[in-house]
Amino acid sequence: MIKNKIFFLAIFMFLTQCGYQTVYSNKNSNFYISDLEILNDQNIGRQIKNRLSALSSASKNSDNYYLRIDSKFEKTTASKDKQGNPNTFSLIVSVKVTLTNNKNIKETKVFSEGINYDNSDNKFSLKRYENSLKENLTEKIIDNLLIYLQSISSNKSNASLTGNVGYTVKKQ
Repeated sequence: MIKNKIFFLAIFMFLTQCGYQTVYSNKNSNFYISDLEILNDQNIGRQIKNRLSALSSASKNSDNYYLRIDSKFEKTTASKDKQGNPNTFSLIVSVKVTLTNNKNIKETKVFSEGINYDNSDNKFSLKRYENSLKENLTEKIIDNLLIYLQSISSNKSNASLTGNVGYTVKKQ
C-alpha cells in the first residue's frame, strides 16, 4: 500500500518537474480562428468549437481563418447473427472543413475516423459507449484538424508538433 503511494507520488513529481504540456497548449501558433460556423451535428460541432476556442485570440503577423464545419456521424450494422440480429456496429464520424483565410484562399478538407464495436444487451450502456466513442473519434479529428491548420499556416510557428507527427520548425 505504501509502495503504491510512493510510486504515484514519484510519477506525479516527475511529470510536474519535466515541463510536460499537452499538445497545442501553448499559444505560439501563427494563426487564429476568427469565425466558426457549425452545420448539421451540433454535439460534434460544439466539441470542436470548445477545443478551438483557445485559438480565437488574434496576434499580429497571424493568419486569420474562417472555418465552416459540416459534421455528421453514421452508425451502420457491420455484421449480423443467423437470426438477423446485429452483432457488430460501425461508427464513422466525418467532418468537412471549409477554410477561408484573410487572403480569400478557400480550401476544403474532409476528416473522417471510424471504429467497429460489439453489440450489447444493455441498450443504455451501449448508447453511453457509443457517445464516448463518438467523442473520442471527434478528438482524433480535432487533432488532425489542428495539424492541418498548422501545416498550411503561411508563417510557420515556433511551436513544435510532437507525437506521431514529427514536424518541427527550425529557427532561421
